[in-house]
Amino acid sequence: MEYRYFDRDISWLSFNERVLLEAAKDDVPLLERINFLSIYSSNLDEFYRVRIPALMALQKIKKEKDKHAGKLLEEATGKVQQQLEKYGDILTRQLIPLLKEKAVHLIYKEPIPENIKNATQEYFLSQVLAFLQPVRLSAAGNFFPENNRLYIAAMLEEKDEERTWIINIPSGQLPRFFDTETDGTRYIVFIDDIIKENLPFIFPGAHVKGAYSFKITRDAELDLQDEYEGDIAVKIEKQIAKRDQGFATRFLYSPGMPEQLLTQLISAFNLTNATVVEGGMYHNLKDFSGFP
Repeated sequence: MEYRYFDRDISWLSFNERVLLEAAKDDVPLLERINFLSIYSSNLDEFYRVRIPALMALQKIKKEKDKHAGKLLEEATGKVQQQLEKYGDILTRQLIPLLKEKAVHLIYKEPIPENIKNATQEYFLSQVLAFLQPVRLSAAGNFFPENNRLYIAAMLEEKDEERTWIINIPSGQLPRFFDTETDGTRYIVFIDDIIKENLPFIFPGAHVKGAYSFKITRDAELDLQDEYEGDIAVKIEKQIAKRDQGFATRFLYSPGMPEQLLTQLISAFNLTNATVVEGGMYHNLKDFSGFP
């Protein structure tokens, strides 16, 4: 009798694709479909934190029997790319149009409408601005991006000098979405877009040449020594505390980022060994779990 075994990483990605397909089902309630997109995104982040570092490490082993590891990493990243294309199709071609049918307008890859700009600006000044911590980026790498946190890289022209500033997107302190209702339509806006729209309040007098979102995923594998001395619970606690300081496995940035800026960020954040991926305009879509 023949037994066929599937690689656990490919099997895991296939399971996550099954989660994604729930978001494409017409008979699933609309808000639940949005929530399935959130679950898929959360699972994928964990995959990049735990499994991709292991595949990258195996790929570096130069033994004949481990050549499969390189092919496996390539197959996994290819499968993820296919799923992300399907993700975007489900969101933009199915769910956003269905929301509009219910008079709910999710502002996605489009300018903030004029009729809600005053409301978004007031929200920025009264709520968002207090949580922002702009840092000017230097070649010395004076900034450490936290694991899976959202940031904006802003290219500014100040006093005839071009500078790069990093601004945090405070989705951990505030809801990811701002919503307001006017003229019978409920508008839902990413706070990412609200920050980008109001950058002149943070940098008065400067010319904003471009603003691009990015995030870094870091290795979260627990490194527990095979020994019996000491309290194992304490060892696990210490390793968990170090998870967010691990080496970068993925650098995800929004499309259109100039090559010069991309090179600057890779150098400043020491990302030479990370997988550099041009993603969508919005990252951490696991935040769809908090969709208004």
